[in-house]
Amino acid sequence: MKKVLEFREEGYNCAESIVKTFNEEHNLNIPVQLATPFGTGMAVGGTCGAIAGALISIGAIKGREEGKAPNESRQYTKEVVNKVKEKYGTLECIELKKSGVSCAEIIEYTYEVLNESIK
Repeated sequence: MKKVLEFREEGYNCAESIVKTFNEEHNLNIPVQLATPFGTGMAVGGTCGAIAGALISIGAIKGREEGKAPNESRQYTKEVVNKVKEKYGTLECIELKKSGVSCAEIIEYTYEVLNESIK
């Protein structure tokens, strides 16, 4: 089983699983707590937590610290979001579940897309 799915099995939500795995595989220390509110589509079936976790991870490595600095994270964000939407037709947790997409499937796919996009 892939590490990102192992964390999910341990009880971490989709967003936390992505961030924890990203930390381990990229030698980072993004606070996992930042991802906690994003599970189950921000607790209301909204934007999928796996996507939120991927974007938190992108922000940690490509984000900016000054308002006037260029926002280099945008291109990576667009790539991840567009690929997920292209494959599944939605970014919404509730819609993904209605169409039979499991958390494991969306976590695994989103994590793969995240890693491909930052290469």
